[in-house]
Amino acid sequence: MNAMTQLRDLLEALRPQVPDSLLAGRGRDRLLLRVGDFPAAVAENLCIFELKLDDPEPAADFSVTVTSSRVPHHYLAGTDEAAETSLKACLDAYLASKPEPYRWLMLEYDLIDIPDERNAAPAINLRSDASLTPGGATFEPAHLAGTLCRVFGRSDARHEQRALSRTFAVLPSGAVVTFAAAFPERTPRSVRLVVAEVSATQLGPFLDRLRWPGSIPTVLHFLSGIYDVSNRFMMAFDVTPEGTLPRLGFEIYPTAAGDRDFRGLLSAWHTTRSFHWRGLTCISQTMD
Repeated sequence: MNAMTQLRDLLEALRPQVPDSLLAGRGRDRLLLRVGDFPAAVAENLCIFELKLDDPEPAADFSVTVTSSRVPHHYLAGTDEAAETSLKACLDAYLASKPEPYRWLMLEYDLIDIPDERNAAPAINLRSDASLTPGGATFEPAHLAGTLCRVFGRSDARHEQRALSRTFAVLPSGAVVTFAAAFPERTPRSVRLVVAEVSATQLGPFLDRLRWPGSIPTVLHFLSGIYDVSNRFMMAFDVTPEGTLPRLGFEIYPTAAGDRDFRGLLSAWHTTRSFHWRGLTCISQTMD
């Protein structure tokens, strides 16, 4: 076997392990076109594939962590040269200012909703220190808004600050904002937040306070249906000064990892078909 020098080599080697119902055809081609030229070594860091369930053209967005104080240029390819240089300088400075173990961020590439001919600049996901250590520093709305705007070359952070201040004011007791991100290519202009430590009983009132426009009973019904497998989750949503956008995501964890049949889960992953995702697809369509 030839040495794997590019990420596309690794992704192609893993192809038999990924069901076509999750990633195939033009969706796979788009992934390889956008990130396939990255060095294979990027897989040594955490990589995430975000899938759109029951898609007739199964595709995936892609995220990867950057763990050094320097961001290689290949991560930022796709923006114009001046924007790439400015973005790299800002991210390098941000990472260099962070002590270990906080010296990392995640770059997220929109692939599903971006036309094939466009190489969108990656979204920048910043992680709160509080998510790594008890008592760590938490996000503060004004400072976070300014940081996100500087990353994308904006000088006016009032839009983001209003959105964040409104959202932080209605967080449930004990909730932790673990990630915050700005997506340069998405409209309307918003901030993505990922929140942990929200209990099932807190979730409904929280979504109501956020003025989330989806069906809260549908979300609660879905979560109650998987309670025997998981009662631990993080939730992701997009906020503007006017309210919360329809898209809502959950990152779900086994309730007791030691009791899980991981071999069975792996077998299910290998054999899954689109209809297996029908329960999740219904909630996804409701929320989108």
